[in-house]
Formats: sequence, C-alpha cells, structure tokens
Amino acid sequence: MKKISVQKSTDLGLLFYDNPVHMIGQDAAYSILIDDEKALWIFGDTLIGKIDPESNRREIDDMPTNTGLICPTQEPTVGLKEFTYLTNENGRLKELVRFLEDESPKDYRVWAMHGCHLEGKVYLYYVKVRLQPEKDWPYKFSISGSGLAVADFPELNFTRVKHQNTTHLWAGDEPCFGVAVLPDHRERLVYVYGTRLENKIHRCYLARVPFEHITDITRYEYLISPKPEWSRDSTGMIPILRGMPTEMTVSFNNHLGCYLAVYSRDKTSNIEACTAPNPWGPWSEPTVLHTAKAGLRNPLVYGGPTVYAGKEHPELARENGKIIYLTFIEFEEYFPHLVEVVLG
Repeated sequence: MKKISVQKSTDLGLLFYDNPVHMIGQDAAYSILIDDEKALWIFGDTLIGKIDPESNRREIDDMPTNTGLICPTQEPTVGLKEFTYLTNENGRLKELVRFLEDESPKDYRVWAMHGCHLEGKVYLYYVKVRLQPEKDWPYKFSISGSGLAVADFPELNFTRVKHQNTTHLWAGDEPCFGVAVLPDHRERLVYVYGTRLENKIHRCYLARVPFEHITDITRYEYLISPKPEWSRDSTGMIPILRGMPTEMTVSFNNHLGCYLAVYSRDKTSNIEACTAPNPWGPWSEPTVLHTAKAGLRNPLVYGGPTVYAGKEHPELARENGKIIYLTFIEFEEYFPHLVEVVLG
C-alpha cells in the first residue's frame, strides 16, 4: 500500500459564489468527467434567494434538492471561474432528479450522489431521504432508499430506473450505493461504492456491474471476500473501509500509482485519503490531506464548524496527479471550498 505524504495544502476559496442564478448555498459538489473539455458538477440541496450584505443572513426563496452545472476544462489554481448552471425554460435552476407524483417536497429530499458518463449517457445515483420534523438540522432525515437515474447528454433529462415497480434499487437499511463511482474502461466495469451507518460508524461496501448492464440491478455483484470474490447475493458483502461519511470519491492517481479514496473524517474538519492497489483494497491507514478552516458567513448554532462532503475532483489534477484538488462544505457557510493539495 502506497504511503501518502503531503507537501502543502491551500484553500483556494469558495466556488460558484458569484453566479447569475441567485444560488446562495449548496452542498455535495460531485463532479463527473464528460470528456477532455468539460465535467458535470452535481449538488444536493441548493438555496435560491439572496444574502443580506449587512448581516450575511440568507433570504431563501426556493430549495431544489439537486442541481448541476457544466464546468469547462480550465486552470484551477485561481478557482473555477467559468461554469454554466443547468436551467429550465424559465431560466431557473433545473432539478435533475425530479420528484415523483407520490413524493412531496415537504416530506422527502432526493439528493444526487456520484455517477459516470458512458457512451453518451449520464448515470447518476441518488439517495431518497424522509424528513423527520422532530429532529434538528443537520440530522433531520432518515434514508428511505437509494437508486439510479439516467439521461442522454447534453439534454440531461433524467429518468429514474425501476426494478419490480419501485425506484428503490437498494432499501433504506442497505448500504447507500453511489456515494462514489469508478468506471474502469479497460475492463468495462463500473465499481459502485456504498456506505451504511452501523453502530455509529460508517462502513463502505463495494459493488460492480458491466457497463452494458448498469441499469439492471440483478447484474450487480457485491464483494464478499478480499481475494477478491463476488456474488450477486448482497447478504455476504464485506466492508472495505470504515469511518468515512456518506460522501467520498475513489480515483486512480498516476503519480502515486494506485487508487486514492478521499473523504471527510467525522467532525474533525480533516479531509483524509487512503490508498490501495485495487478498487477493493486492501486500503492503507488514512492520511490527512487538509484540515478545513472555513470562513463562516453565519453565526454557529451547532457548537462548532461542521465540515463534510470532502472529495476529490480528479479531472482537475495536474502534473500527473502530484497536484490534486478537493472540495468540502461547512454546513452553515454552505458553499463548496476548493483546496489544492501537493503530494510528495
């Protein structure tokens, strides 16, 4: 397992703050490579409205549960200045994975996770959560299930995949698959990572599926042994990582010559990484890539900064992966931060 060393990490500031669509906060911030010229960025709950310049308080008009933008290839050292949000015919932010008729926004959120672009189509995993009125943010939900949506590019009109008359490909008590997606174009396999909270610790599991069967849940295989061994029966699947939250990324880093998993660590404000020779492991002990220090725009009400959604954007990497770029969110500030990390 390759040991990671960090020469320097630099917070390059907020992303997408200056925008024409009245976006005043969003989280998740996954990116999906489309081609050498662009990537699709995906967000979760997105706040639309305005920020009072004197108090820094938000005045929220709307909150779609998932949105996106197209980000052209550009120099990341000065931030990402060129981007185009996906909008509908009225010029408002487009909700990519839309609510079904029996889903009320008062009761549910549909949060887009990670995905991949294969042969002209974008496959986007998502988690459906039920709001719990008796709890406080950011713990105000329970997972109902997770699924997959598909759309042609560039139209990006997503349709949810169904199995046995339900869009829940995985139930709420199963791992939330799609928290990280790794397409292997050589083997024509998609590795799909899923996490589940077990005894107050998140554990990560792994599934794989051939490119041509990605929408067929019956063709997914689950890792049941580190040899590795795979089975279409998920009951015997084994965890490969522990301690990460619901969001993470996995990529192959050419500079390190191995796979790199990036995620936030609990409530520590640390963005960590592990390495492995294979998509399934064995994974190294974590190394801290960056400790977040968000410049909060709102007074804290949760007892300290709540840093989450740490992940890498490998399409931005420079010098063959020696310089990588991460994002994270602080819950109350609620904008993605871009971080540059120089590896040893």
